[in-house]
Amino acid sequence: MRIPLEKGMVSNVRVSKEDIKTGLKELGLKKGDIIGVHSSLNSFGYVEGGANAVIDALLEVVEKEGTIVMPTHSTNKIMMKLTPEETAAGVSWVCKILPYDPKEAPCTTGVIPETFRKRNGVTRSLHPLFSVAAVGPKAKEIVEAGKVKSTDSWKRVLELDGYILLIGVGLEVCSAMHLAEELVQFPKHILEKITPPKWLFEKYPPGEWDFDFGPYPNFAKLEEPCLKHNIMKTVKVGEATLKLVKLRDLIELYVEYLRKNPDIFYT
Repeated sequence: MRIPLEKGMVSNVRVSKEDIKTGLKELGLKKGDIIGVHSSLNSFGYVEGGANAVIDALLEVVEKEGTIVMPTHSTNKIMMKLTPEETAAGVSWVCKILPYDPKEAPCTTGVIPETFRKRNGVTRSLHPLFSVAAVGPKAKEIVEAGKVKSTDSWKRVLELDGYILLIGVGLEVCSAMHLAEELVQFPKHILEKITPPKWLFEKYPPGEWDFDFGPYPNFAKLEEPCLKHNIMKTVKVGEATLKLVKLRDLIELYVEYLRKNPDIFYT
């Protein structure tokens, strides 16, 4: 039977919570693990129970001793039209930051984190745009770490020896990889590409505005090296490929590659 999905998509595949649990255990996840999850619900095919089944599968595998973290980047912003000067300078986008309510602001990172953030016991960080939500024994310290700097929540996951789990998505969505950039001294030609001019900060003061400048690093180009170095495990569940990597291993490998040839990622 062909199962109808969102936006007119169809699939012959039906996935249960138990199927997902089996896949997670095959990856090696277990009781007490700390996992940062990036996800696409549609990637599975049809999931019996929808996003809640995926969340329940995760929680039942790590049990009450484990902690689940998801990015919940919020919608409280107004995207501005770029001026010709900004475009020529290398600005990708500019947005006005609106008031942020962690309990109410919808997220832009998919139906699984949107469902997750509304659950009882889940706490969400106070970063006005790039928040995370978490549940479990380490949730509070992970969430509180990201009050000001969004990557600090992922830094705490790194310090706690946590994992990154990609459900039907690739490393291109893994914002924790920005942690590697803080550990690398980039060559001059890369710094010139990614360092915003002073006038941008003067025009768009931090806290009221946010902008992106220069080429965004192509994190996806590290997937092949991760597989080559055997630090990423994969398993198929329904139509989705699940990928698991220890965050510490991921950052160490990315730092190594950035030091050798950053141009691979900043083109």
